[in-house]
Parts: sequence; structure tokens; C-alpha cells
Amino acid sequence: MLTLLINTIKLLRINKLMPNDYIISHENGITKVKFLVQPSLDLAKQIIDEIVDKYPYDKRLWDISNVKFDFTLTEIQTIAEYGKLKFISPSKIAIFAVDDLAFGEMRQFGVYREEEGKTLPQVFRNEQDAIDWLNS
Repeated sequence: MLTLLINTIKLLRINKLMPNDYIISHENGITKVKFLVQPSLDLAKQIIDEIVDKYPYDKRLWDISNVKFDFTLTEIQTIAEYGKLKFISPSKIAIFAVDDLAFGEMRQFGVYREEEGKTLPQVFRNEQDAIDWLNS
């Protein structure tokens, strides 16, 4: 079954029906974004737009555990503000990062992204902790 799924994903990518930079899935009430490459500012905005259009759910897990992540402070602020404009319903955002630089940058992002009574971001080094928090 896993082989069939992997082959299907490869075919979708070959036919340009699925991006090579990230994977978005929705399981058990959580929309998960897994980065496959170091994201750019434009890619982050593209993903936000896609989530708003296709995955309008209130629990999101951003998995940046397998990539290097290095945004400037201005880019972090820009992404946070862009998200505030796009996501208007109350939500929780869990960010899973193992790299020290990525973890620190995502903590900065959380400060800029948080909106009282609206959006609550939290950064984790363990994916299961992030999922447990989203479901709490």
C-alpha cells in the first residue's frame, strides 16, 4: 500500500499536479504542511494561499524538521502579517522544528503571528507533542 502511495505521488509530481517543495495533507482534523526544501518568502505565501483555499481548518501543523530554515527578521514579520490577513478564524498553529536556528526563528514568528483570541502559535521540537497540543 505504501509503495502505491509513493508511486502515485511521484506520478503527480511528474505531471506537475503536485509541488516538489512541500506536501499538504489533512488527517484527524489537522492540516499538515511538510516542507521538502528550504522555503522562500514566495513559497510561504503560496502555501498560505493554498491552505486558505483548500484546507479551511482551525488546526495546522507546519513541519520544517527536514529542511534548513533561514529567513530574515523582515521576512518572518512579512509571513506573520500575511497569515493574519488570510486566516481570519480562530486557529492553532503548531510548528515542528528540530534545527536550533529554525526553532528560534519560529519562536520569533510566533510572537509576530499571535493574535489574542484569534491565532495561537506554538513551536515544538517533537511532532507528537505538537499534535497533542493541537488536540488539547
